Amino acid sequence: MSKPPFFFVAVIAVIVVLASLRYMQQRRQDAANDRAPVSLKTMVVSSKREVPVTKRRSREQQVSSPADTVRYEMGFRTPQGGVEIRFRVTAQQYHAVSVGDQGTLHYQGTRFLEFTPAP
Repeated sequence: MSKPPFFFVAVIAVIVVLASLRYMQQRRQDAANDRAPVSLKTMVVSSKREVPVTKRRSREQQVSSPADTVRYEMGFRTPQGGVEIRFRVTAQQYHAVSVGDQGTLHYQGTRFLEFTPAP
């Protein structure tokens, strides 16, 4: 009983390795976004989506009223069609545009910067 079981140590080691790999992947993506040039394209808002995100456990959701946070996503396409580009945006950016709006999309790598609707 003086030594922890091998299985317990192995599980902890796997968790630490996976968390480290995920952290390094996020750091590489942030660095790639910082190095990427700012791109400007004429795009149309093709979709908008609100995704409720809760950080509570299932029992906590049943007992108390939810104070959910929401993640906002918008999809953009070129006016001619093509592949949709999706970005996570703030609530203010999300509510400022409607599906079908056309304008200039500013982005850097996979990072959304701004969408300016055409007059």
